[in-house]
Amino acid sequence: MAKFTSIWEVICERDKLNIAVLGAGSIGSLIAAKIAKYGVDNILIHARGEHGSAMALNGIEVTGKESFLVKNDSMIISLEEVGLYNGLKNQIDVLFITSKANDVVSLMEKSVELLNEKSKIICLSNGLGHVEQCIDFFGPHRVFAASISHGAWRPEPGVVNWAGEGNISLGKFGDGPGLSDAEEVIDLLSKSGLNPFWEDDGRRLVWNKVLINIAINPVAALIGCENGFLLQNNLFELCSSIMLEGANIARQERVNLPSDEELNSSLHDVIKATSHNYCSMLQDVKKGRDTEIEFLNQAVVDRAERYGISTPKNNLLSELIKSLNSY
Repeated sequence: MAKFTSIWEVICERDKLNIAVLGAGSIGSLIAAKIAKYGVDNILIHARGEHGSAMALNGIEVTGKESFLVKNDSMIISLEEVGLYNGLKNQIDVLFITSKANDVVSLMEKSVELLNEKSKIICLSNGLGHVEQCIDFFGPHRVFAASISHGAWRPEPGVVNWAGEGNISLGKFGDGPGLSDAEEVIDLLSKSGLNPFWEDDGRRLVWNKVLINIAINPVAALIGCENGFLLQNNLFELCSSIMLEGANIARQERVNLPSDEELNSSLHDVIKATSHNYCSMLQDVKKGRDTEIEFLNQAVVDRAERYGISTPKNNLLSELIKSLNSY
């Protein structure tokens, strides 16, 4: 006899969690779509512009590594132009901030009404300083260090192309929550197919991601290419030298980084895994938006100056990208 699954059984299979993804661009939309596909009690997605409107009307379409559509009636879509949805006041279990670096503080302030004392906070925005900002604002007891290496871009509003499969890493930052506190989130991300990992050293986790970003994003943005184009010998050597300038500063701050050889291997692996991805900085340049250069290469330059160390390549890239912003 065939076994029939009741609606109640389907609902019970879902995780009893309320999730919020604020600042849902390419990466945030991918995370939201994968979690919504797996199934949670509620998932709130806060976005803006044509992309947010398209998601509100038609849901999220994912293409690339996987193809599926998450209908709009299985999510709560909140638009920046209207205001943050307040029907889940103090009920969010896990908050993902996935916005551009420039918008992190604004979204932190908006999210307060959604959270409670047990809420877990994960900021996946690019750059240096966000974890510290979140800890100062929310307190250290519920903030994880985090990074993401999945590649995603938006071919059109409401559509996200999953261009490269990577992982989401969570880590302990200072006196913040540890692995036992992260198990529920790791389980959710694993069941959603987002490949979570745990890193005991959250500072190393953040810096490892920043080093990849400063090596890939500005070079790809200036050339106007997919990430994979950077595997050409001369370009990869350039990207590596930019990254190692930054690694020198991280080591000045007593961050326990891998060896230069391991860093180069990781850089090569990320470029290869996201070879068909157009990085976020290139997308910003093409659309005339502000880039995240102040939180990436410029942040490295600023920290280097504290130690009296020269970072000429990062400085040049910062100036070139900023000139594109003002052109």
